[in-house]
Amino acid sequence: MLLNSLKSRMLLVLMLGLLLSHFLGLWLYARKHDEAASLLQDTLLAERIALVTHLLETTPQGEQEQLVKKLSSVLVKVQPGGTVGGGEWHIFESRPHLFEHLLGLFLNRPSHEGITSEHQPANRSDRRSLLSMLSAELNPAHRQLPERTLEDIVKIGQMKTEVQLTTGSSITVTNQWLGVSPFSIAQIWAPLGAVLIAVFLCGSWVIARATQPLTDLANAAARLGGDIRAAPLAISGATEVQSASRAFNAMQERIQRLVEDRTAFATALAHDIGTPITRLLLRLEELPPSDVKKDIERDITHMQRMVRATLDFARSDFNAERTEIVDVADLIGDIAAAMSLAHRRLSVRVPPGLTIQTRPTRLHRAISNIAENALKYGGEATIAARIFENPSRLEVRVEDRGPGIPKHLHEEAFRPFRRLVERSDASPSGTGLGLSIARSIARSLGGDVTLQNRQEGGLRATLSIPL
Repeated sequence: MLLNSLKSRMLLVLMLGLLLSHFLGLWLYARKHDEAASLLQDTLLAERIALVTHLLETTPQGEQEQLVKKLSSVLVKVQPGGTVGGGEWHIFESRPHLFEHLLGLFLNRPSHEGITSEHQPANRSDRRSLLSMLSAELNPAHRQLPERTLEDIVKIGQMKTEVQLTTGSSITVTNQWLGVSPFSIAQIWAPLGAVLIAVFLCGSWVIARATQPLTDLANAAARLGGDIRAAPLAISGATEVQSASRAFNAMQERIQRLVEDRTAFATALAHDIGTPITRLLLRLEELPPSDVKKDIERDITHMQRMVRATLDFARSDFNAERTEIVDVADLIGDIAAAMSLAHRRLSVRVPPGLTIQTRPTRLHRAISNIAENALKYGGEATIAARIFENPSRLEVRVEDRGPGIPKHLHEEAFRPFRRLVERSDASPSGTGLGLSIARSIARSLGGDVTLQNRQEGGLRATLSIPL
């Protein structure tokens, strides 16, 4: 559920992209830095060995041993004679191979004649830091060294190189190969964490501002079902969102005109039909009493009811009404009291203190229509109401003991002017708009009305609206 929103998905992509790019960039930098540092170290070592070689070749034989001692250091040991033996073959373009090639370049020996080398990688126990190697050889009381940096430089191997001198003798140079400690997340967690927090906060703010017009558009679309006369949507956000907002405003305006035209047409029709119906009733009063007169009066009365119901249906979704705090028990009690005056049996099971915020007139009309439909075809009915928490909604159930409706005709029952069951008595049947108006009102409140046959017989109509 957390990743269902556009904001959370964009933040996730942003943070993952930042992490991956940060790690990849640091890894590439560390790798290139290690390669450059290694090449620089090997170049300086090769140049130093070449310099030692040239010095010994120009030094008298009796003075060479003393000079060799002076040329040795902590990281580079120079010994007379050869101790390497036959040497070893190095992998092409490996670090030992490149080092031997550099030494041949400085000694002007392109074919590496008189140069043999042997590489020994350092094992785990021998990977000492540069600081420990310097401290073991030098006087620690007289140094000013960057200890943290020197701790990160460790011994990664040893190179023994035997060089034949032009005088016929040879020397063996043992140099330590150094490298930087491997890249670790522990070294950058603090700055990386600060960067991630800063990007998260800034990204959340930017994305929230970028997606707010989409949220406003969704809220306006949800509000449209209950109030088409709401204020137009503000045009803001990216170009695509502005285009969608303009299209939504244009759609809302067209719907308003359509509803106004429909209401105006229904009003005019009701007025035009109502006038001749009234004249018929006045003329009917002049006729003597008879069974035919009673039938005509009943038909005209039914026509008047149909005209009023049609006009109410045309206006049902869009009556302007403010939301109020409504006591559901009182509202349903008023409906039951009105039904009892008409000698209809309607029982109520609603807990006291059940309050919601809604449009009371619409809710009253919807429940009344459902109850009247249940009493008309079931003879008696029961109304029950309760509030559910997940999702938060009011649910009103109206159950009757009538014949019920086949399941495949449940949706058909909501069609305007559709009467699935005709009454057996002689009184005019309804207009077929009761359930249609009830569902239209429920949907304007964000809910719906559904039907279900009861196992013990009869029909259950459920009105559900969100809180």
